[in-house]
Amino acid sequence: MKPIKDQPPIHISQKRLVRMFKDIKRLGTEESRFCFLLGAGASKSSGIKTGWELSKEWYEDLKDDLLEEDRKTWEEMVGLDPENIGASYSHLYQKRYEVSPQVGYEEFKKLMERAEPGIGYVILSQILANEKHNFVITTNFDYLIEDSVRLYTSTKPFTAGHETLAEFVSSQTERPTIIKVHRDLFLHPFNDEEETNRLKIEWENALKPILKNFNLIVVGYGGNDGSLMDYLQDISAENRKAIYWCIRNEGELNDKINALLTKKDFTVEIEGFDELMIALNDALGYDVFEKLDTPEEHPFVLSAKQRITDLNEKRKALLDKLTKNKQEISKETKEIFGGAYNYLIDAYNEKNTAKADKIYEDGLNKYPEDENLLREYALFLSDELKNLDKAEEYYKKGLILYPNNIEILGNYAIFLTDVRKNHEKAEEYFKKALSLKPDDLYNMGNYADFLTDIRKDYDQAEEYYKKAVLLDPNFDGNTSAYATFLSDIRKDYDKADTFFKKTLSLNSSDPDHNGNYAHHLIISKQDYTQAEKFIDKAIDLASSTDDDLRAELWFYRYAHYKKWLEKAEAELEKLIVQGVKSVGWNFQAHIDIAEKNNHPNIKKLKGFADALGKE
Repeated sequence: MKPIKDQPPIHISQKRLVRMFKDIKRLGTEESRFCFLLGAGASKSSGIKTGWELSKEWYEDLKDDLLEEDRKTWEEMVGLDPENIGASYSHLYQKRYEVSPQVGYEEFKKLMERAEPGIGYVILSQILANEKHNFVITTNFDYLIEDSVRLYTSTKPFTAGHETLAEFVSSQTERPTIIKVHRDLFLHPFNDEEETNRLKIEWENALKPILKNFNLIVVGYGGNDGSLMDYLQDISAENRKAIYWCIRNEGELNDKINALLTKKDFTVEIEGFDELMIALNDALGYDVFEKLDTPEEHPFVLSAKQRITDLNEKRKALLDKLTKNKQEISKETKEIFGGAYNYLIDAYNEKNTAKADKIYEDGLNKYPEDENLLREYALFLSDELKNLDKAEEYYKKGLILYPNNIEILGNYAIFLTDVRKNHEKAEEYFKKALSLKPDDLYNMGNYADFLTDIRKDYDQAEEYYKKAVLLDPNFDGNTSAYATFLSDIRKDYDKADTFFKKTLSLNSSDPDHNGNYAHHLIISKQDYTQAEKFIDKAIDLASSTDDDLRAELWFYRYAHYKKWLEKAEAELEKLIVQGVKSVGWNFQAHIDIAEKNNHPNIKKLKGFADALGKE
């Protein structure tokens, strides 16, 4: 019997190879896994030249640049065969760029940086992400494989683009894993003879378990480098699984390939990398090409749109954080936001309301349909200028242009219930906003407040509070609202105390949070000493326009602190004359405690409560 290496591989068609993939998926066979070995030929349809094409170009350049006698001497020395030019790739690269290696590197960057994955790579990404065939070994430097996985799947690949990362390669992982034995484009890739002559020892160790557990399917690789090809030849056939070497014609099988392949291996006749991948796509049933005729409905487009929406939300969250904290925003930072956002930044940071109003109007003259400006101007008109009719005009205009903007819907719902007292219509808008985005933290919390204050549906309100806090336990607006609910409605003071402390740990500089905790300390524990610290801090933090909060804080001082009686009385009278209200706030609990403590003017205290709480 002949030794295994002396017998030729079996020649099969592309159709038989594809059927095998289909059978493996149908049967769920865990043992039959493939690792792809890709060479430059696989990237040709993505716009990257093959090794043969580059070798041909470099050879023509050298014929122009070198004296004929010097060139022929060099060709004889390296054994260059013009008829098999690709086999001398590394010699040609080294000679072509020996006077300036950096130029050679820059040429490769220019060649590969702008390349986009072709059809074959798009399909390969589906195989790597959805099947057990999740490994790629490649001599290529480009990013076509990892780009296709990131762009066309929800999976993040692991790329080992340098031998120092070899120790992190595990043959047991299910994550798409890309092994670049000649390094990544930006990690000093190997090109010349010395670098490509021998595989790094780190790769030798990392590839052993992969070749032992995975069948190798080779596409677009000519086997002309000394490193990977010599390594494959050094591994005995008994210590590896089968190799399926894909070719377009028998002429692609050079001496090295013929010496490597045995009777346990296969040569597979294919039309090309893309054609093979298309056949696999049909067999494995991916839907990556569905709806291409209606791109706006394609999952990739919808996903990209969602990423843009998410990015805008992150940008707005950052803007809110910067402006609410009254941070000075540099010119460079403003450029992140750009356009209409710059008007928002300037308006947020303008302390003079008349000037802020002018900034909003200027912004809307330039960007009349910007949804962020429309939303924030409506809020400004309502809360700061108290121009309620104009505020409603802008809310309505915003909803005509953007009927599904959940922030405009939510803000208008609050306006309708707090200002217009149109609770039926307000609930309609709350529900519409939550139907569009059920997990929106702001609308969940605000609707829970509505259910508590207006509907008195405490059980449903608590469901929304709990869900909101569970979704994001670090969102201080909802932890504070839930703490107040637990304290005022459920009378679960211990649990409320936990959530108040959590809220203050998240945002200790919010005047409302400090005021709410002071209220809780008084009604739950009558801890006036601790409460006073939070009242003082809340007053220091409250802005000059935060009249309703300041009214509540002065009410606490008038109700519970004798030393503040005269000053608090004067402040409350001034605020009431200005028309300040704090409708719906829990004044009665404070009146009861003050009466129990023999307040010197309980009648006056009740009068303040009536004036502040009356519609």
